[in-house]
Amino acid sequence: MSVLQIVVIIAAIAFFAYVISLVAKNRMLLKYSLLWMLLTVIAAICAIFPTPIYRLSTLLGFETPSNFIFFMGLLLLMAICLSLSVIVSGQTIKIKNLVQEQALLQKRLEDFKAQNDEQ
Repeated sequence: MSVLQIVVIIAAIAFFAYVISLVAKNRMLLKYSLLWMLLTVIAAICAIFPTPIYRLSTLLGFETPSNFIFFMGLLLLMAICLSLSVIVSGQTIKIKNLVQEQALLQKRLEDFKAQNDEQ
């Protein structure tokens, strides 16, 4: 096993532990942490067993396995960004709706107070 493989395995374990600590401190929801935990497991498995990556990169026509790994990393990051954009968009809509509902409730409260002051 090469030094690089050992470094990747240690980094994956450290990152996995960090994600778990974020969940334990309630700084990250479990449903979002599962993706990161899965990625660290995949990175560790690829570091332990690199031969399938080499074969797959050759099969798909990549000149070197590193190009294949960078390409897969780029695709993965794009997928994560898209997923987070969908989540942020949904939360933005929910926040807008909550602000509008709160404004309506505040207006009703002011109208109710005005009616009570008149009586």
